[in-house]
Amino acid sequence: MKLNKIFPGMNFLLLGLVFIVCILLTAACNDGAVQQDKVSGNESDKAVLVTGNGVMKETRLTLEEMLELPGAQFEHIYSTINNYPVKKKYAVRGVKLAAVLKAAGVKDEAKCITVKGKDDFEWSFTREQLLNTPRYYFPEIMTGDPAGAQPVEPVIGYEYIENSDNLSEAGADDLCLILPQAYVEEQTNHAFVKGVSELLVTVKDPGKWEEATVFPQAEYIACGDMVKLQHKELGKVKMYYTLDGSTPTEKSTLYNPSTYQPELNKPIEIERDTTIKVLVQGFGKYDSDIAEFRYKIK
Repeated sequence: MKLNKIFPGMNFLLLGLVFIVCILLTAACNDGAVQQDKVSGNESDKAVLVTGNGVMKETRLTLEEMLELPGAQFEHIYSTINNYPVKKKYAVRGVKLAAVLKAAGVKDEAKCITVKGKDDFEWSFTREQLLNTPRYYFPEIMTGDPAGAQPVEPVIGYEYIENSDNLSEAGADDLCLILPQAYVEEQTNHAFVKGVSELLVTVKDPGKWEEATVFPQAEYIACGDMVKLQHKELGKVKMYYTLDGSTPTEKSTLYNPSTYQPELNKPIEIERDTTIKVLVQGFGKYDSDIAEFRYKIK
C-alpha cells in the first residue's frame, strides 16, 4: 500500500524538507563566499599612501597594485644587525621601494623620506641612504665576513620570516620596510618599520647630525684617564673614531655598538698625547662634520 494513501500530506512534507535542505546548502555556500571575500578584503586593506611635496602626485597603492608595478617584485635573503646588537637573517618577499616611489613620481629634488608604520612608529632617511646607497646581503654575517656579498634592494616586505635563510618559510605579515646593509657591520634592523602605511617624501634638506662631544673636555689629562664620547641622539646614531690622526669612516672603530648594553660602549683610555677624531652617522640626516679633540698628558 502506498504511503501517500495512508498519509495524504506526505508528498508535501517531503517537498518541504527538500526545500529547507536546499536553503541551508545555499546559505553555507554563500557564507563560504563571504569568508573568501573577507580574506581578500583583508589583503586589500594592505596599502601604502605616498605623499608630500617630494612627489608629483599623492598616490595610494594597494598591495595588489604594487605587485603589478613593472619589475617591482623581489625576493631574497637579507642580513641585518639590531642595536642590541644581534645578527640575524630574514627570508623576504617584497616590493621594491624604488618602484613604489617611481609610481608616485618622486621628484629629482626630493631629499628626505619618512616611512610611517603602526603604533605611530616611523623612521626617516635621506634619499641617498634609502635609494642611492648600494646595499647587500652578507651570507657570512654571523662571522662578520663580507665575502660573497649579494646586491639587494630596500623593499616593502609582505611575506617574511625572521631568523631564517629559507624563502619557503616566509609567510604573510604586516607590510614592513626591510632595509639591507651597506657594509657587513652596519646596524639596520632598528630601522625596519612594521605596518607600513605611508611614505612621506619631502624636498626639505634634512641637515647634518650634530658633532660628538667628549667628557672630560679636551685639554691636559693624566696618563691612563678615560675619555667618553657623547651625543644627545645616542639611540639613533653611531660614532666612529680614530686615534692616529686619520679621518674616521664607518670602517673605523665603533664607539657605541649597543643601545641596550652600555658595558659594550667602552671609554677611550689615554696613555700618550692623543688626537681623537669622531664621525657621527645615522639614518635621517647626513654625516656630521668631523669633531677633533686633542689631549696632552700632564
